[in-house]
Amino acid sequence: MTKRPNPTSALLAVVMAAACAIALPTQAQTNASPAQATHPAESMVATALHKFKAVDADNHSILINRPGVITVLLGTSEDSQDAARAAGKALYPFQGRPDFQLVVVVDLRDSIATWAPSIVLSQMRSNLDKEAIEQKPYYLKNGNKGNPRKSSYVIADFSGTICPQLGWTSGSDDLRGILFGVDGREIQHWDKITDMTKLDADVRAAIQALIDEDKAKVALAVKTGGTKLTQPPLHPPLLPPAPPQAAE
Repeated sequence: MTKRPNPTSALLAVVMAAACAIALPTQAQTNASPAQATHPAESMVATALHKFKAVDADNHSILINRPGVITVLLGTSEDSQDAARAAGKALYPFQGRPDFQLVVVVDLRDSIATWAPSIVLSQMRSNLDKEAIEQKPYYLKNGNKGNPRKSSYVIADFSGTICPQLGWTSGSDDLRGILFGVDGREIQHWDKITDMTKLDADVRAAIQALIDEDKAKVALAVKTGGTKLTQPPLHPPLLPPAPPQAAE
């Protein structure tokens, strides 16, 4: 008689892969697609806007490429959990900024996780709770006293409703990613993320462009009105990069 596999132990591996990528805060040898733009403004002109909506592990409906923030979208699976963990830690210095958000999509198509999605989602939420504690110091350094847990977005794609929309029609052993600009348009696409230093640099460059724009507006206001703007900048200074991380 053939013995059916025990889903509990197998699910645990999948859950850990998903959960470890969850609250990750984006330059690694990051292999970008040939069509990627190197300058945000150029890409925003060339890329048509498409809104990506999904339901996260907390059962909240979210807009992945939400306008007004730089969004890093990471696509991970059971096989890329180590890279996802490294990418998350590399992105910690951006967590808590008003102009940044991280969204993680866990590709669970054709996975044993589809046997018990409620167990997987429960474990994801538990790991998000723990990850929020690690992110809190970065929130405070970025002047944000809020709860990191409220901004932790992880999407479990059990049936292939999200990944194909993002261009990921098939599964992958590699950590993938997309960088969206403040207008919600894609400005960079990574087919394989392995170099976390480069990942940091890519995201840092996108945010720095917003900071420079802030400074230009202040300078113009001073020049034309003779007074400085009194409200705080929309895009605060960047924290130093996190210690180097490497995908295992």
